Amino acid sequence: MMDHEEDFLNLFFTQVSQLNFEKAKELAERERESSKPGHSGPWGMLLTHLPQIAVAEHSYVDLGFLLPKNKGFLRKDNSLRSMYESSRTDFRRLEDMAKLACSDRTIITVANQLVQFCTARIELIDFYERMHLMGSGKLMKYEDLLAQIDNIVDKHALSFPHMVLTSIKAALSLECEILTHLLRSQLEMQMWRFLQSLMQLHGAHTRITAWERTLQNRESWKLGFGATFLKTNQLPALFQWLLKLKAAFVSKFSLYFYTTLAQQTQDMKMFTSKLTTDYYHKIQSFQRRNDAVAVLLVFDAHELEDYAGPGYHHPDKVTEPVHDMECYPIVVSYPVKPLNHMVNIVNVLTERAADLAAMDRVVFSFSAKEQSTYVMALCDPRMSLVVIFDSKKTEKDTHITNFVFDMSLQLRCNKVFANLKLSTK
Repeated sequence: MMDHEEDFLNLFFTQVSQLNFEKAKELAERERESSKPGHSGPWGMLLTHLPQIAVAEHSYVDLGFLLPKNKGFLRKDNSLRSMYESSRTDFRRLEDMAKLACSDRTIITVANQLVQFCTARIELIDFYERMHLMGSGKLMKYEDLLAQIDNIVDKHALSFPHMVLTSIKAALSLECEILTHLLRSQLEMQMWRFLQSLMQLHGAHTRITAWERTLQNRESWKLGFGATFLKTNQLPALFQWLLKLKAAFVSKFSLYFYTTLAQQTQDMKMFTSKLTTDYYHKIQSFQRRNDAVAVLLVFDAHELEDYAGPGYHHPDKVTEPVHDMECYPIVVSYPVKPLNHMVNIVNVLTERAADLAAMDRVVFSFSAKEQSTYVMALCDPRMSLVVIFDSKKTEKDTHITNFVFDMSLQLRCNKVFANLKLSTK
């Protein structure tokens, strides 16, 4: 292939990766019009199909695959998935045609690798749709989601490596790495592992920053300034949603590891107030308004062989297995650690385990001996939110039920996934 054609393809896909979709389409149209009659074969066919990639990518970053499907009897499927499937078919046909015509090897290679790219996009569309659907359920199955995104990454690790496709390969890789780090951070948080959770969140942050940096190279953005510029040149919906997901996870991290983090700063309140959700402040406000003895999170380390306790632990440090009450450490508590109530709390956690595991109810338990009520719900499979009162409370106290239910649900982060579709508006 001539240098001109390779330069054109490199520029086209760079514009697509930087979200300059209209410019990319204009480049393809101009190149098609200026091509010599002798280039009307495979090269001309490639130029004809390229604008469709720009259109599909534009819709993809705006989460167009979550829009209602316009499909029915005698009606063409206009979904984004079908758009990528159509492009994949076109590039397969182009590859076959180029082979028969003994065309330049680069055209054959690029066509083949664009088939791979379309396949990766289709698989990612399925992945986002699954996350959205799962967000409407009781519990996010992060293990399943992580396995799916890992499979996509492994499958396409060596896909579309041609130099002219470097920019779109880099963007897709960053997107997958962000998702992988964020999902893995949740698995680590569920197991109350501080350093591992922190490293995964940091990994997501660095890749989000890198992706944002490539987007900020957009020529159309360089002309704008001030508030008007920010309103009319917003980041795409997909990127904004990933930012929201990271923010939700960081807020959760700040509560699960509040005690550890508070040891590193004199003003934890200032840091948590800047988060999307200040869970600790919510706990404080509820406790004060309702005169609760304590509001706390309790971790269940029962049968966890690698449990080492909160905070950072050297990987070579030998940890002794925990037993009995040590299996239920207090993660965070306000205003005090109710150590004298822990036996009762653990008893309720074990006796009402089936009710709690349903993830759709708040458990009330009154101790006549202690004249105390324990209200609890699961935030994660091993993490429980517990509220203690020194008087009898029941399910009729809806403000208590609502707080515990809503707080535990919010900490599961389902809503961020369920709101994926709202991000398309």
